[in-house]
Amino acid sequence: MLSMFSKKAEAEKSNDHSRMDASGRKSAVSGNVTPLKVPGAYYAGTDEVRPAVPQRAKVFENVPSIGQYLYHLTSDIRSFTRAETEHAVQSCTPVEVQRVARLLAKLKGRYLAQIVDLGSGKRAPIGETDIADIRRSREMAEELELGLKALRHAIESGDLPLAGVKGD
Repeated sequence: MLSMFSKKAEAEKSNDHSRMDASGRKSAVSGNVTPLKVPGAYYAGTDEVRPAVPQRAKVFENVPSIGQYLYHLTSDIRSFTRAETEHAVQSCTPVEVQRVARLLAKLKGRYLAQIVDLGSGKRAPIGETDIADIRRSREMAEELELGLKALRHAIESGDLPLAGVKGD
């Protein structure tokens, strides 16, 4: 979408590095190109002179406003996300989503069981390994919860189609 603002010929021109040598300068071999003489722009160890401030190529013919740019950027991000999701996730079924939800419930249950277990009178004093185990359980449950939220958002936004489910 953002390519609609650029002029194809100028974009290709600014990306044409075929006449550049290894240092990024135009090669004098490809034509009668003489370096631009700019006072005070000599480079150490050479008699070469380069422009002190390189000029940026004009990329946009019709410069968009910030609002237009952000609108098209958002649209591009959506289409990129949808394409990458379709490429990475071959198919998704409601059964798979329910399995993720069930796995999340199990992890939350285990985390809460570990917390309750700390309060039982049958335990020895709490050690660092106990706290590390609880932290690990909490992080696992939180990570899976974030993943399930992302999965649900992808389904709601249409980035991830569900096989066997009719669209709204």
